[in-house]
Amino acid sequence: MDKIDKMDKMQTISSTDLKQNISTLQNALRADLLVTKQNKPFVVVVDYQKYQKLEDKLSLNMKKILLSIKNSFDDIKQGKTYPIDTLWEQLDD
Repeated sequence: MDKIDKMDKMQTISSTDLKQNISTLQNALRADLLVTKQNKPFVVVVDYQKYQKLEDKLSLNMKKILLSIKNSFDDIKQGKTYPIDTLWEQLDD
């Protein structure tokens, strides 16, 4: 799902309207809320459980990325490297 699709599924409100209608913020507990400022995306309001799930996924993905980088450096130290042509051939398969 791309960025536009995600934004289309959110309720959108300007920051001015939000200030004038706080009940809209309370409704954000049921659906994500995109707050705009000068007609541009400004902030997203999500319930805490959803936020925590996103944080957990991000943290897990970051750990996987860092481990992959570490393993790559270990491979380089151990001489486990290949010519770039070999890499391109493997990617083509």
